[in-house]
Amino acid sequence: MRVAVAGGSGFVGSHLVPLLLEAGHEIRVVGRGARSTTLPPGLSPTFGDVVTGEGLEAAFEGAEVVVNLVAVIRNQGVQTFDSVNAKGTKNVVQAAQSAGVRRLVQLSAIGADPDPLFPYLFSKWQGEQWVQASGLEWVVLRSSVIFGERDGFFSLLAKAISMPAPFLVIPGDGTAIFQPIAAEDVALCLRAAVDDADRPGHIYEIGGPEQLTLEEITVAIAHATGKDWFGISKRRPLHLDPRLIRPGAVVMDKLMRNPLVTPQQLDMLAKPNIAAKNAIQAQFGFEPRRLGPNLGYLRRPKRWPFSLLERAKPGCSLQPATDARPPSPPKQQQHPRRGRGLRRTHVRCRDDPPGDHGQDSRGLPG
Repeated sequence: MRVAVAGGSGFVGSHLVPLLLEAGHEIRVVGRGARSTTLPPGLSPTFGDVVTGEGLEAAFEGAEVVVNLVAVIRNQGVQTFDSVNAKGTKNVVQAAQSAGVRRLVQLSAIGADPDPLFPYLFSKWQGEQWVQASGLEWVVLRSSVIFGERDGFFSLLAKAISMPAPFLVIPGDGTAIFQPIAAEDVALCLRAAVDDADRPGHIYEIGGPEQLTLEEITVAIAHATGKDWFGISKRRPLHLDPRLIRPGAVVMDKLMRNPLVTPQQLDMLAKPNIAAKNAIQAQFGFEPRRLGPNLGYLRRPKRWPFSLLERAKPGCSLQPATDARPPSPPKQQQHPRRGRGLRRTHVRCRDDPPGDHGQDSRGLPG
């Protein structure tokens, strides 16, 4: 079956497209700026712009199913909630109708609602209305926050956590609740929406196996990335009133390409982002991945001088490396600031696996 995936070179698409190919489908990846380097071998991007509608009908020609993954989570230039999430979906629907597509699968978001006080969720609801009124076979998947390589929410949170500080700053009281779901599991649900005969006409709300607060997610990321300690002290959550964070969020939203937080995201903390705990098992018949054991992709190599802090963690010790170089003769020794005459050491922790942990005395890889 021929399937056109709008936004197929993006975050979720990079997980979905290989699954569809594995199932034997003929795939056409559609996007405004899709690059072939992000696609599986043998696939080339096909131009289609959801904002203007240009190229969409030609891109969908001959496809039996269209999957729409295109969305934005903040307003930026011409790519806004209205132009992409709402009117962009309208353009996808109209192009699919004109191209004779049989089924349309839409990835939406938990909390999609006609309340304009939450512009992002309102735009996702508007997109759903166009899909449901299309006259095509339609399936809508509303997802909680998605984690995985190339994600947005968790990677930005990890970036914020990586800043050296004795506290983990958390907006509000930390009780905003989410149900994180792995990108691989979202892709499995989307593939079922493409393949299964009994899926059309349904809205599915999907989330992972755990309902976690923002504080629990923050602590889990800090632990997974090795940022739960600051020197010899364990970092503690520090709750800040969102009203104190908002001015900075406004500035970041205006000036940064990838702000750590936006005003709209602060607002949405007031809305639970959860489905039923067993949503995946009940609706799609498989066990979804848990968050904590699958956050390794967020971990980055430690850089000097911050790697020196690792030595101060309880259970860690410095040991001479087996291949440590002997000190240079006195006449050849350099001042330590020049970076010479340094001995290699091991930094070993109780929970480290066996293997080579060689570092020089600055914490740099040997």
